[in-house]
Amino acid sequence: MRIAKNDNVIYLLVGPRASGKSHYIQRLSAEQPGISVVSRDEILIRHFGSTDTSPYDGSHRFVRDIMYRLLRRKLSTRTGMRLVLETWTGDSMDRYKVMSRLREYGATRIVALYLVTPVECVKKWFWLKPGIARIGEMSHRQGQNLTFYSEDAPAHDYALYHKLALGIDSEGFDQVVRVNPTGPLVILE
Repeated sequence: MRIAKNDNVIYLLVGPRASGKSHYIQRLSAEQPGISVVSRDEILIRHFGSTDTSPYDGSHRFVRDIMYRLLRRKLSTRTGMRLVLETWTGDSMDRYKVMSRLREYGATRIVALYLVTPVECVKKWFWLKPGIARIGEMSHRQGQNLTFYSEDAPAHDYALYHKLALGIDSEGFDQVVRVNPTGPLVILE
């Protein structure tokens, strides 16, 4: 698909926790310095020190509002933008809400970069995330502000996410590109 020079194109990273979204953003930014990035994880870390915050304390709504203000400002003041967006899109309704906002703000095209990371990588990367620990470590790591998960949590999360994304090709994206973040970099137009 041909993209016009003045199109505002958003590349929405879609994938489960620990699928390499942040890693892929770093690789893209290094290879394509003209790409803008808005990362929900970076906003969470900047304001709360971790991406693993309580779903009950309002931090996710606070960060979502900051993210949308940034996107609105960027999309309303420029044309010809190429922007990578990393945010939580757990299911098709989440992706629909994000796409609706982006189109409202002036996105001309929205491309899903659907991460198809090998499950073994996800299992390894999941345990490297800050604020996360194995439930078996609870007795000697309590009080460290950690969230404890069962040993099979990464594989379960991975399977559930991909099950919820089975219909991604018909969700309204202008294009869906499957990306393995451990493989060759997909060059963005």
